[in-house]
Amino acid sequence: ILMIVRALIAAVAAIVVTFVQNRPGEFAVAALEGFLIASLAYFVAETLVRGLNPTRVLLGLVALAGAVLALVLPGSPDARFHLALLLWAAAAGIIELVGGLLGRRRGAADARDQITIGALTCVLALASLIVSPEYALDYFVEEAGQSFTLTGTIVGVGLFGGWAAIVAVYLGIGAFSPAPTNTVAKDAA
Repeated sequence: ILMIVRALIAAVAAIVVTFVQNRPGEFAVAALEGFLIASLAYFVAETLVRGLNPTRVLLGLVALAGAVLALVLPGSPDARFHLALLLWAAAAGIIELVGGLLGRRRGAADARDQITIGALTCVLALASLIVSPEYALDYFVEEAGQSFTLTGTIVGVGLFGGWAAIVAVYLGIGAFSPAPTNTVAKDAA
């Protein structure tokens, strides 16, 4: 059930980002903050249900820090979104990836999922590093008879939404997949 909840949090973020047409910096900050606050609540609940785990505690703290940074960083909302996304994704990706690798050594059941989500989050951080908040491309669509501007914030929000969609699908599939059987233990017995 916990994996389904985490998948739903990511799915809501992906849906909001996908179906909102206007994505200025204020929207980007609000979408990221909403996701991070929901993630914090998830990690607190997971810790209460499953017990204390350093990876979950660190991920919750990083989600809290990311949400606070998005609010208090100086600069425009576009710049705050990009920097908060980059810092959160880098920290959360490394924490989850390392936690998954250490968990695999201990034989943790969710180690593979942590490794995958951690690696995907690190890729999000790298992609966010490439996108500049100052980027702007003006273009004209003849069929619409209108000019548009593709900004770095629109690209950044799209990257975040794409990451959230992939994570939601991955965790959703994992939640409904049967648990693997431990063939090593059966062979040893």
